[in-house]
This record gives sequence, structure tokens and C-alpha cells, in this order.
Amino acid sequence: MDLRALLFATLAVPLATPALAQDKPAAVARLDHVGIFVADQQKSIEFYSEMFGLPEIPAPFPPGGPRWMRFANGIELHIQPGRDAPVQQHRRVHMAIAVASLDPILAKLKARGMGWSDVAGKPGAIQAMRTDGIRQIFLQDPDGYWIEVNDALNKR
Repeated sequence: MDLRALLFATLAVPLATPALAQDKPAAVARLDHVGIFVADQQKSIEFYSEMFGLPEIPAPFPPGGPRWMRFANGIELHIQPGRDAPVQQHRRVHMAIAVASLDPILAKLKARGMGWSDVAGKPGAIQAMRTDGIRQIFLQDPDGYWIEVNDALNKR
């Protein structure tokens, strides 16, 4: 086989076979909800409502059980009472909440006397290292769960 024939055979094979992406099955799962275990359920409900505008939705439990909230894309946050030990996790274990602008969130944090950091933990820093131009901060909710807040909502 001469070089031209070898090159043709090499280039023609990938064109004749399906792309790798076509070989993989389509995603069949979606995120339904995130559950957090909290010490003061009402305080958590107020935090997520005031900071991010999450509405509380009916939950199929008797009073004193989990309470549910809903993000704009339909994913739910289940706030479960009864935690009595500190939350201990690194900020890299977090949920991410996309907003149109970080400015209102920063103003709310300042008004509450709450701090934030970048992913490395630098206090008051706004991370802007992403190549897509999205900025992000990290903060903790009343129980110590880490939340990334980014301004991706208006960029996707």
C-alpha cells in the first residue's frame, strides 16, 4: 500500500464510523432536589427566601417535617430539621446558584454582616478566573453549607 492509499484509508475510516458522542446514550436522569439537614429550619427558610428569592412550596409531610423550596428551574431544596452537630465540609463541596448579577447578592451579604470568599478562601474576593467570563463567590448558609453564587444566569 502506498502512502496516498494509507492516508486515504486512515482518513476515511473516521468519516465512516459514528462519532463518539453518538455512541453514548442520551442522559436519562435529571437532578430532582437537594436536601440539607439544618439546625433551625425557619432560619434556613428565611435565608434562602431572602437571599435568592426561593418560594416555599407544599411538602407532603405533617408539620415539623421537611419543608420544600423551589429554584427557578424547578429543582427543589428540601430543608430537613434536626441537625445537632456542626456541618464540616470543604468549600469545594457545594451547591451552585446562578444569578443574573452578583451585585444584589453582595449587597444582601453586606447588609447581613456576612462574608464571602473566592474558591481559595480569600475573604471578600470575587473570583473571575473562568474563561467564560463568569464571576463567582463562595458563602455559607446559616448551617455552614457552602454555596457558590455565580452570575451565569445571564450568560447562558
